[in-house]
Amino acid sequence: MINSLYHREESKDVEFKHIESQHPVKKIVNHAEEYITGFLNALVEGELYLGIDDAGKILDVKLSKSERDEIQKIIPNKLRNTDPIVSPSLYDISLYNIINEEEKEIDDLFIVNISILGIDENQFYRTSSREYFLYKTTGGSTYLKTGTDCIKLNTTERAQEIQKRKQKYLKKELDDINNQLLQNPDNRSLLHEKAKIAKMMGDIETIDETYKKLINLNPKNYRTRVDYASAHKSIGDLEGALDILEDALKIDKDNLSILKTKGEILLGSDKAKEAFQTYEAALKLNPEDYTIITQTGIALRKLGKYRESIKVFNLALAKSPHYRVAKYEKKITYHKMFEGGIRI
Repeated sequence: MINSLYHREESKDVEFKHIESQHPVKKIVNHAEEYITGFLNALVEGELYLGIDDAGKILDVKLSKSERDEIQKIIPNKLRNTDPIVSPSLYDISLYNIINEEEKEIDDLFIVNISILGIDENQFYRTSSREYFLYKTTGGSTYLKTGTDCIKLNTTERAQEIQKRKQKYLKKELDDINNQLLQNPDNRSLLHEKAKIAKMMGDIETIDETYKKLINLNPKNYRTRVDYASAHKSIGDLEGALDILEDALKIDKDNLSILKTKGEILLGSDKAKEAFQTYEAALKLNPEDYTIITQTGIALRKLGKYRESIKVFNLALAKSPHYRVAKYEKKITYHKMFEGGIRI
């Protein structure tokens, strides 16, 4: 009944919205997209009532027959453009007539009710790529229903929410692998998978334990040591990564992959001189590798040797004219030269 109080209150799974607009369809569609994705991301079944204010007072939404038809058509069409697509099976749109004190229906006055179904959290996790996702609106925004609010997550908050949920799935996978390793403790495929998951979790203890086991099983496998160093690099331990690579070079001092990885980490550690020396050693092994030549140019630029850097980028492009990294780094170097007033 109009102006009466609705029998439910706002909560985590109930939301009221008063529609004050000369264009109610647009307002309704926008609220629908926001709250449908927000409820789905919160993993709760929800009810959105449009035409009721925050206090629970039943007001109305004035909708003509054509506007009611538009609502039923536009909402599904808009939700086909969210990321990922929201299936129509996940929500239901209903319109209820409002009655007056004499319990007679009032022409063209309605409450719009959108029911959002709960979704199994497993559907948010892509096992093959170990990625967790949240629904984004057509405008690229992420909403999350919390309590009586539907908050818009900023980029950092979205990443934190995804990482928090993803950790749960990664831990489950890690537990499954550990159970398999009880039966087959030296299975290198399982150990590599365990190391990969530990890296994604940022679990340094498990990273060290697993890679040391792999190295003991096959001490001459340089790829394992490079992966071990990369895992330390991924958690910000650049010095630890360099120590691992130094140990690897003691076993295989002329390994190109180890030298390239070492040079990359040295550049990231602002150790341009050591990086340059490392790339020089790598180029002696393969003078035609334009990727190493390009990295050498970057090291020279960081050392302030801009002209030498340009010559090196030109050499890389002579060997691979379409190599975009060399083109980009050359452009950056010219820009720095002009900034510093250095004449070519």
